[in-house]
Amino acid sequence: METKKNKRATMVGLFVVIGIIIFLAGIFTLGGQQKAFVRTISVTAIFDDVSGLQQGNNVWFSGVKVGTVKKIEFYNKSQVKVTLHIENKAREFIRADAKAKIGSDGLIGNKLIVISGGSPSAPAIEGDENLAIEGSIDTDDMMSTLQESNNNLLNITTDFKKLSNNLAAGQGSLGALLNERDLYNQLEAVVTRLNAAAQNSEKLTGSLAHYTSRLNAPGTLSADLISDTVIMPNLKAAASQLNIASQNTSALTNNLKNAISNLDSNNNAIGVLLHDEKAASDLKSILGNLNSGSKKLDEDLEALQHNFLLRGFFKKKARREAKALEDSAKANK
Repeated sequence: METKKNKRATMVGLFVVIGIIIFLAGIFTLGGQQKAFVRTISVTAIFDDVSGLQQGNNVWFSGVKVGTVKKIEFYNKSQVKVTLHIENKAREFIRADAKAKIGSDGLIGNKLIVISGGSPSAPAIEGDENLAIEGSIDTDDMMSTLQESNNNLLNITTDFKKLSNNLAAGQGSLGALLNERDLYNQLEAVVTRLNAAAQNSEKLTGSLAHYTSRLNAPGTLSADLISDTVIMPNLKAAASQLNIASQNTSALTNNLKNAISNLDSNNNAIGVLLHDEKAASDLKSILGNLNSGSKKLDEDLEALQHNFLLRGFFKKKARREAKALEDSAKANK
């Protein structure tokens, strides 16, 4: 009997020991997963909405778990203050200007805190820092956006269905074009003419380019006029001189016109002679009288030469003139 009791007590003690071992193993396993026995530092982050974040959720940095969420409490009127425990060995990699945001483990997994960013020049966190917040896209927002996109897609497909029905029914210009063969043939003819016009335009452009290249060819008149620095100033000077000559010719023409107009006037002698017959007749009479007077004067001078009072004077004058001619002849010899 005693033997059975001892055996039973031994079995009970063995089960108790095994249970204690399993309990301790579970505690250490859970503590290892929750980093309960790892040295940590505390930092905080203040969010407007934690989107279902719970105490005990993980904290990630660069895709690696570096801590857990230890406390969630309300802050001010509507904000939420989250306290994070970060492993001491990860502290040197997280900078004081890093940002925290709400993420999720997969599309519908548990919420978590994701720490990212930070400049290399900033110091590492020491503890008790308040991290800046980076906006994140919530699953509900994603679903709302997706629902809105689905509604827009539905509207687009509905409109496209109506458009395709109208095209099939021949409504509108495009529908008529698809269903009317004559209109299609006319449009094809127009396109053909436009294509021919484009080809002609291309040929014309090529001809113009060829003509331009010939104009720019060295040795041609156009190239010399464009490039020669002597011809153009000479042409400008010649044009200026032609302009001056034209002005002088115009002035001469005006002067001749004025002179002719003066000749046509009776205010001068020539005009009077040209237009007044009586003045012309008087002038002829005067010229006739002068002619007859000169003849009578010649006769009187001839008579004076034979007068005995002046005969000696004229003989002396004749001898002087003869001697002057003789001296002149000797001097020429």
